[in-house]
Amino acid sequence: KFPSFTTIVPAYNEEETIQATLQSLLKLNYPAHLVQIIVVNDGSTDRTQETVEAFIQQHPERPIQLLNQPNQGKGNALNTALQQATGEFYACLDADSFVHPDALREMLPYFEDKEVAAVCPLLKIKNPDSILRKVQWNEYVLNMFYKFLNARLDCIHVTPGPFSVYRTSIIKALGGYDEKTITEDLEIAVRLQKYHYQILHTFDAVVETVAPASWKALFRQRVRW
Repeated sequence: KFPSFTTIVPAYNEEETIQATLQSLLKLNYPAHLVQIIVVNDGSTDRTQETVEAFIQQHPERPIQLLNQPNQGKGNALNTALQQATGEFYACLDADSFVHPDALREMLPYFEDKEVAAVCPLLKIKNPDSILRKVQWNEYVLNMFYKFLNARLDCIHVTPGPFSVYRTSIIKALGGYDEKTITEDLEIAVRLQKYHYQILHTFDAVVETVAPASWKALFRQRVRW
């Protein structure tokens, strides 16, 4: 069985990476007619909109939808896309992250248990080309093992933005995302735990993300976290 699936790509000033992000979604080893892609341009001031529009024109055979809105934050962007989502399952994929082709087929079988609301992938740093990024690469690997142990104890507290997969009906029933928080992936995970849904983790689905390249960027990221 191949259920329908939606990927939401929230984007704010992501012109440098979003094309590669979308390309990774087109390469998913999954029936193309069952994959809906929704990009939410959340008030970008660079060429994100033009880049996505050009990508859509280059791939007219794929169901890629672009929604443009004033900047209202990631939570709002995800809720906007959820209103248009038709997939039985969906994932958020940050516009600086890249999913491996077999990731979706590795993750969806976990949802045979109806109590499973979300499944998290193995998140890795893409191209650790500096000492700072290599340190983050190792940190991420350790954190993924920590998350794997959390899953065994049923206490995962965050479903990362890069391609955590959700059962759409459950998230909609819970009212979508909290638009006031800046860590929506943590808030939604805690809310799923509150209502006793299961969150699982797998090492078999790989997603890569771009890590901060400078100490300043890393500091800002960790303060937000």
